[in-house]
Amino acid sequence: MLAQRRSLKLNGKEIERTPLLIPSFSSKGFPDVQKIIEYSSEIIEGSTLVSAYDLHYKKINPPFDFASLIFLDSGGYEASKDTELSDFGERDHFPKEWTPEMHEAQLKRWQPSVPSVIISYDHPKARLPIDQQIDRAKKMAPGRSDLMREILLKPETEAQNLLQIENIVTAVHGLAGFDAIGVTEKEIGNSILARMQNIARLRKALSEAGIRVPIHVFGSLDTVTTPLYFLAGADIFDGLTWLRFAFHEGHTLYKQNYGALNLGVKTPAHVIDGRCWNNNYYYMTELALLWHFFGSGSV
Repeated sequence: MLAQRRSLKLNGKEIERTPLLIPSFSSKGFPDVQKIIEYSSEIIEGSTLVSAYDLHYKKINPPFDFASLIFLDSGGYEASKDTELSDFGERDHFPKEWTPEMHEAQLKRWQPSVPSVIISYDHPKARLPIDQQIDRAKKMAPGRSDLMREILLKPETEAQNLLQIENIVTAVHGLAGFDAIGVTEKEIGNSILARMQNIARLRKALSEAGIRVPIHVFGSLDTVTTPLYFLAGADIFDGLTWLRFAFHEGHTLYKQNYGALNLGVKTPAHVIDGRCWNNNYYYMTELALLWHFFGSGSV
């Protein structure tokens, strides 16, 4: 069975068990991201994800000690005009400079009070062949043994929109040594079925190579598609959908529709936002709990 519980380990010690559904934060589309983090810190007890780009530009302020595990994202999402599948483009985004040196500087300064996973550098204009992506990711944060490391696999040229799965499978033994393997939902395939097939292919290739680490799907935190990717062999899911929409009875709704159904048509937008974020977080924790039983096997 491809859906199983897997471990995130730091120096051989288990830090967390999958599946993980991770509420993420970004300044892209959410200019008041620091206020949202402060509000959400009252409810979040598990994992969360923040961006190294947002740290560099002081959009967010550590410590984030309300979380039990922090993923420090690559900054590629904020450094680009690209969107997640759930993004409906309600705000213009003007990315600023983002270089490997800026990313490394944030990793060097990163001193979290809870366990954390650092994610390899990403920028839409810094595409490399897979073997070079692996080499670059292995060199991040030299000398740091207090961090878990994740490679975010990306298309190999600026002209490519999708990952070249065959090239990843060919280079799969080079992924040994990372604590997690990341892909984005948009780039792993151009349909839900293709994404499931490619996730399954990556999972099988990792298993055959003896690499028993989680697969992290970035930009996937949806009530319908995320469970399908879990069945295909992915383990960690994050995204901003939980801030944009409302999770309700297995569906993902516009927040104003959730408000009309559950809170009344006179409810102010800021009240609906808060109620949706609370509801969505507990919806995710309940869903992850159910998946823990479904994927009761472990590797």
